[in-house]
Amino acid sequence: MAVAATQITLFERPEPRARSVVLRAVARQVPLLAIIGLVIGINVPTMHYYFFGDDFLVLGDIRSRSFPDYMRDVVYLRDMTPNWRPLTMLVYWGEYRLFGLDAMPWRIVNLAFHIGTVVVLYAFVLALTRRVFVALAAAMVFAVSASAVHTVTYITAFPHVFSQFLLMSALLAMHAYVARGERRIGWYFLSLTLFIAGFLANEGGVVLGAAIIAYYALYSLAKRRDVLDFALKMTPFVLSGVLLVGGLTGCGCQGVDGGFYGVGMHIPLETFVYMSRLAYPVGEIGLRPSAMEWAWGSVVLGFAIFFAIRGPNVARIAAFAMVIAVMPYVPGKIWTATRYSYMATPFFAVLVAVAAGFVFHYATRLWKPGAYALGALAIAAVGGLYSWQTIHQTEPFLKETDRWELLAHDLRANYESVPRGSTVYVIDEEGTWSNPFWQPTWMTSVGIALYGPDVKVRALPATHFEALKKSLPNQTVFYVVELDDGHLVRVPDQTATR
Repeated sequence: MAVAATQITLFERPEPRARSVVLRAVARQVPLLAIIGLVIGINVPTMHYYFFGDDFLVLGDIRSRSFPDYMRDVVYLRDMTPNWRPLTMLVYWGEYRLFGLDAMPWRIVNLAFHIGTVVVLYAFVLALTRRVFVALAAAMVFAVSASAVHTVTYITAFPHVFSQFLLMSALLAMHAYVARGERRIGWYFLSLTLFIAGFLANEGGVVLGAAIIAYYALYSLAKRRDVLDFALKMTPFVLSGVLLVGGLTGCGCQGVDGGFYGVGMHIPLETFVYMSRLAYPVGEIGLRPSAMEWAWGSVVLGFAIFFAIRGPNVARIAAFAMVIAVMPYVPGKIWTATRYSYMATPFFAVLVAVAAGFVFHYATRLWKPGAYALGALAIAAVGGLYSWQTIHQTEPFLKETDRWELLAHDLRANYESVPRGSTVYVIDEEGTWSNPFWQPTWMTSVGIALYGPDVKVRALPATHFEALKKSLPNQTVFYVVELDDGHLVRVPDQTATR
């Protein structure tokens, strides 16, 4: 009887109250799932594009050496990529072993980590504000913002996407530690580990350690007033960041020399460029702000100052982190790039969401149904406009990958393999690949990625090729293709004659 009764209870319907609790819990996640669906929707059309020129630096690096040699060069900054990102380069090695020269899975990895950060940002803002509208607004602005256009779809912008996920997760883990009364030390060590991993993924991410320290100061020190505890727990974050910055500054390695970085008026000017880009992500991004960018940059910085003084703590952290997130990039004297605003975008999104939350809160007092309808409409409108700009600006950029897909496909179609130490010449009268700056970098890496170590690809006009033939020893064998009617056609094997 006991057994029979037990079996019967297994199939009893859940109580209506329990069922409604589950349904409400699921329903609360529908808007976030809709945002994730939008992110996937606007990025699915980009998945079929090929690698870009920069991507071949990574591909060639990996194929040119054994794993121990590759990682040793990465750590000592002797690889082709002029950045110290050992964790990211390790992931690249794994991606190459899994996916090879199929670009789609590489892009899917980028997109997956971006979506992961959207979810982490939503969870962080919801935990601090307890307001679903604010958390959804922040997630939406960050998810589809065109301020860092190309970053999610640009394969070798992965360091920014990967680092952002790790660093936002470190901030969320620190919140979990503080919210549980600082009794579960595992959350603290998880935060520290994620922070260290964040700057191993992208050295510029070290500055967001300041956001973690600001969070701990506002949510722990301000309440407990234990200065010694604060100093002890934040010292590992400061120390690890100082060691990284000090080591890179003093190493004299490529990518950290004075030719690229410097102190001067370009720093405040580029800061305005990036601040304006967050709010007005339209068109090209330049070294100097236009009149429109001065206006938008002033608005963004004005709101940041206001929230830093009068805002809730989550907005104070966001205002501080938004500005400091671009600081690793504004000393650059040579160029700006939209991916350099990616780390600042979640914090800008928080400021927008908090401001919108104030309006929404007071609107609900006047007319609650209308406030909810207008709030949903506002989120949809912002998401739509940002999505349109993201698609509009991403498509032309990714079209540039067509030339590299043509090059890689047609080279392999004409020469499945070539002897080690050879050079494959591309006769290019249209300037498709013959940019002289690409020859020792991107084109060399294309040769290594396609054929292995010590194989180069060079693109040049026919007259330059003929002059080259005359300068080389007799009987030198040439592997030559020529751009003809949109395709590379094999030129009959040639030898040098003098």
